[in-house]
Amino acid sequence: MNIKNIILIVSFLVFAVFANAQDSLQRKFHKTTVEIKSQKLNEVLLDKDLQSKRNSKCLNYKCDGNSNVSYCNENSDENYIEFQELGKIQKTELIVINKLTYNEEFYILLNKLNCSEITVEGFPLSIENTNKYIIYNNPSTDKAWKIQILKIEKGNAYLQDEIIFPDNIHPKKVLRLEQNEIFILDEKNQTWKTVVKN
Repeated sequence: MNIKNIILIVSFLVFAVFANAQDSLQRKFHKTTVEIKSQKLNEVLLDKDLQSKRNSKCLNYKCDGNSNVSYCNENSDENYIEFQELGKIQKTELIVINKLTYNEEFYILLNKLNCSEITVEGFPLSIENTNKYIIYNNPSTDKAWKIQILKIEKGNAYLQDEIIFPDNIHPKKVLRLEQNEIFILDEKNQTWKTVVKN
């Protein structure tokens, strides 16, 4: 690897860390004592037995327009990855695929019609009476607590916002998502609110 590539990689990493720090610095969290009526968060229902084509190592999908996408297991010591199809979210074309690595777990939402995909850090929970979903991460000790807000429109999943919490707030439960504000209960049973991106 030449020096130009090393400088480019280091610059990218510094920018990514700075952008992440800026996001959490700009987002303000306010403690509130107002009683908040909780919304129900429902487990997403999946249709199983999709009869997807799987060879010994890969999950293979053929989308409209002759596009293809594959997710292949890797059993090496350096790069362990395993993919498992969990099912299709009911009333959508979104297939949920569990991705496991040595240290982390992700969920891929694949739109089988157009091969668009999004990777999230937890299993989505639907927010009652909305087309939005909450995703909690289960962070390792060196990662921050976060909540992702997912929107499903016209069959595609979009990441509306990702809320990274400061060290003093460990979320226990999302109480309510109301227009552009979200209310969160933390492990100390304190309620916090912050603004959500549209």
